[in-house]
Amino acid sequence: MIFRGPESLQYPSRKEFQHLGEIMHQVREIQNRAHLSQLTSAVGSLIPHRFAANGAFHMKKRELQIGHSTYGEEHTHLYATQGYVSDPAIQLLQKTHIGTVSSEDCLDMPIPREVITLKLDAGIKTCLTVGVRGVLGICTYYAFSNFDQKLLHKLRTMMQILAPHFHLAYLRATTCAEDEPPPRDMPVLTGREEEIMRWVAEGKTNWEISIILHVSLNTVKFHLKNVYQKLGGVENRWAAVAQWQNSAAGLVVPAPHRHQTTPAPSLVISPPQNRSPASSQANAMKKA
Repeated sequence: MIFRGPESLQYPSRKEFQHLGEIMHQVREIQNRAHLSQLTSAVGSLIPHRFAANGAFHMKKRELQIGHSTYGEEHTHLYATQGYVSDPAIQLLQKTHIGTVSSEDCLDMPIPREVITLKLDAGIKTCLTVGVRGVLGICTYYAFSNFDQKLLHKLRTMMQILAPHFHLAYLRATTCAEDEPPPRDMPVLTGREEEIMRWVAEGKTNWEISIILHVSLNTVKFHLKNVYQKLGGVENRWAAVAQWQNSAAGLVVPAPHRHQTTPAPSLVISPPQNRSPASSQANAMKKA
């Protein structure tokens, strides 16, 4: 298996990071199932697309439960019951321990002919799926289709940054209020760690942060390593930002064993978005 990790991603521009920050703030307002459509529609302002969906994948049960979809009832049902098994993002969640994965991370995974036919019948031309690993096997899933192929790498980059925020929002929205655990103590970061996290959230690279704070690059990396541990052992800066911002906002992250303790309501199917894909592509910038 040939895996392409986050190091292959293009770093967003300053303007794009400002837009990402607005989306991060918006998704912290999501508190129930009726708002799940906002998770994928928010991406439309960055990367216009025709279809989108989100859901939860249970590792132990090997079941995909759709929270919201604009793909149409027939395609959504077929995919949730059969097609997801061959999805590269779902396979990577099961075969690796990586926190955030996408269908573009492993290009040598074969896609069965019946899945290709399923996509063609639904009019799906381009597609990116993203999975976020949760503790105790509760993962979340996001799919986008019929966007400008030239923007695929940009979409992959944006979702690497946004997916941890979407994951926490999805879990909050699909957990009954009476089943929420008591608030956990907010991780205590040092003043320097807080300062570094503020710059990370604004899109600064480790090198840029070292220049701003007049410290070495290794010192910045050392502080970030401590932050990752304090925030529950997250694996990268984007997951750290999501945990840090949600904790600072006083948002409770549901306990995984209490997730969806009551039967889920009927699947929400919305009409596809009628947007024209943009044609511009983000400029490559140095990575963190």
